[in-house]
Amino acid sequence: MSRFVIFLLAAVFVSGEEWKAQSMPQFQMKDQYGQSYSDGAIKGKPVVLMGCFLKDLEICRKQGRKLYWKMQNLLWKDSSKVHFLLYLDFQETNKLVEDYLEESKTKQFESILLDRKGHLSTGLTKGESYLRIFNKAGKLISSSYQEEMDDVLIQKVYGILKQEI
Repeated sequence: MSRFVIFLLAAVFVSGEEWKAQSMPQFQMKDQYGQSYSDGAIKGKPVVLMGCFLKDLEICRKQGRKLYWKMQNLLWKDSSKVHFLLYLDFQETNKLVEDYLEESKTKQFESILLDRKGHLSTGLTKGESYLRIFNKAGKLISSSYQEEMDDVLIQKVYGILKQEI
């Protein structure tokens, strides 16, 4: 019995350490304007990474805008010390979506990374945004799923980022 308890405690400890040590996924992709982004280019600053499936574009856009603009106000002078990236799983797209994307290039929308190869699709859930925060070294420090962006979550993100910058 004691061996089982020791094994169980060791398994919990090791799995917890793996989660803490999880690195930012490797990726290289473009946004809707053709600007290239990669995991290597954004290291050195904390990264707020929010993603959704293509069908959840409105959820992601609404939550991403609220989080981004609130953080710009809360962080004020320090906002340039954090990377905010919003991405869509763009593996399954169609002509209608591609045409809309082409038309929207003339508008001043926030940048959205188009994950055409599924580099960041692991962990996405339908109907929710996947919010992750990585530290300057690219290690995961927070991960959650959101149906909406409320002020409590925004304050939590702000607290995490203030400790990191």
